[in-house]
Amino acid sequence: MKKKATLLANIGIYTPHRHIPRGAILIEGEKIAHVGPLREVSASIAPSKSMSRDCEIIDLKGLTAVPGFIDIHLHGGGGTDFMEANPASIERALRTHLLKGTTSVVPTLMTAAPEDILRAIEAVIRMQSAGLEIPEILGLHLEGPCLALEKRGAQPEEHIRPFSPGELNRYRRASKGKIKIMTLAPEIPKAGALIRYLLKSGIIAAAGHSNATFPQAVAGLRAGISHGTHLFNAMSGLFHRDPGLAGALLLDDSVSVELIADGLHLHPAILRLVMKIKPLEKIVLVTDATKRTGLSRTPLRTPDGRLYGSAITLDVALKNAVRWTGRPLAEILPMATLNPARLLGVAGRKGRLAKGADADIVILDKKLSIVHVFRRGRKVV
Repeated sequence: MKKKATLLANIGIYTPHRHIPRGAILIEGEKIAHVGPLREVSASIAPSKSMSRDCEIIDLKGLTAVPGFIDIHLHGGGGTDFMEANPASIERALRTHLLKGTTSVVPTLMTAAPEDILRAIEAVIRMQSAGLEIPEILGLHLEGPCLALEKRGAQPEEHIRPFSPGELNRYRRASKGKIKIMTLAPEIPKAGALIRYLLKSGIIAAAGHSNATFPQAVAGLRAGISHGTHLFNAMSGLFHRDPGLAGALLLDDSVSVELIADGLHLHPAILRLVMKIKPLEKIVLVTDATKRTGLSRTPLRTPDGRLYGSAITLDVALKNAVRWTGRPLAEILPMATLNPARLLGVAGRKGRLAKGADADIVILDKKLSIVHVFRRGRKVV
């Protein structure tokens, strides 16, 4: 039986670049069939009486529709972590983010023993086809294990290790080719070989947890690193005699960077600074969310006091970035939608409100708080 069409009417729409003040979105099945001014979209269904009878109309009374958020760096939520490799725990963590507007994710796995990483990979990948009401899993992000000890952050020191093609081959097989991003330190031994391996495998090479000097960082970028993991955090920072990895990432306009907008990982002024330096389309808001997300606003810390991820969801990051930078929603919104979709190569169906795209839609109020969430056409909030 064909699913009834749904018309989201009387809404302001950010596609995200185009703003339609009084618009409508027609959903057919899991896809967007039409987006545009209300009168135009209504006219498209009026000629068909059968369509009109089978179309549920939802009057959203001037609320705002935006694309579903995409988080490419998160470790858990709802009291659990992906490394637990437990299906029920993973579902709970992912649903915590879905209810806050994140409709697509790249679950991130920490540095650990190879067997633990394999178990987590297999557990997360099984969730892709489980038919659950969770964000769509677009792939996996391996944060390590080829990192710098000095900048390991919360990554366990005993599990940081050199590049091993055999080890990564096991992970790729277990993930069925779904590893999308790997974070590495560009100054470690065999970094060049690792970067070449990642590029050949279609995996984004990301620089992070690194104490690289500026020349070492530039060499890594030239070798093929194209992304920076949580900019400024767990990396060599800006210094006037050595700009470090942070400086190299800021200066290269072709490289994308992650920002954690929780007010703890980065001072609000740093967001304004980065947005003056980097092309806006190369900035990606992430949460680096841990098990505390959804339960507390306080992030975890290591025994020696270092930050251990955040406790926010992407809707909070979006609100913070808009408030702290003073930039319009149209400029910030792509950082949580279209920019990560482009990075992952899925911008044809994710990160935008357009005909043929997946019907991942978030409805916000004037304070940018979540009102409704549609995941592939199905209302989940």
